[in-house]
Amino acid sequence: MPLVLSYRWRRDPQHLVEKAGLGSRVKSWSEEKRFLDTLDRMPGDELGDLCLVMGGFMDGMLGRAYKILPELPSVLGSGFDIYYREHDDRLSSRRILQRYGELGRRIVLIGHSWGGSSLVLDVAGHASCRHIPIMALITLDPVAVRPPRFLPQVYRWLNIYLPYDKARWTRENNIARLGRPWQFLKQADINSVPAQLRHSRALDMYRGAGAAFLQLVLMD
Repeated sequence: MPLVLSYRWRRDPQHLVEKAGLGSRVKSWSEEKRFLDTLDRMPGDELGDLCLVMGGFMDGMLGRAYKILPELPSVLGSGFDIYYREHDDRLSSRRILQRYGELGRRIVLIGHSWGGSSLVLDVAGHASCRHIPIMALITLDPVAVRPPRFLPQVYRWLNIYLPYDKARWTRENNIARLGRPWQFLKQADINSVPAQLRHSRALDMYRGAGAAFLQLVLMD
């Protein structure tokens, strides 16, 4: 079982955490289980639509993908419940996705680095979740040893990637190189290259193309 590194971050919507009788930040896997068990029992009218943001390697300490969360309500509106998990929080992410999927809610998934590939391969792409429609998927320079897969249940997929033949040889970029970045994905509807070729800039990638992409999908 992965470590809970994101105890310093708010992983779940505050109004749902309060209903579960927990503090704003999860501190253990027993609290995580308690929240998820409570989520499964909550009446459907207490849950909105779903946005799940998944961070990459060490994001529980560095919070690169987490920085996207404050920007989402202005685009998504108040009807979305916004969650945050790390790339290795696969089981809890699938449980959240399954709960909202069974209610037929709109679903947005955003993942950076290993978090992007984990959403594709281990969450939305898992056998238990492949039937759940995904309104929008945004992968921010996804990285994985395993190859990507096509997700037929995804309505629109934006992939933002660095062309590593042009990107600088910085520490962060080199770590991504070792992890095998997916780069251009034929499976995605849109592939976009960010203005700054820096793997760590998850927030800049979202601001550069992700926010406008979400606005267009929500209007469709």
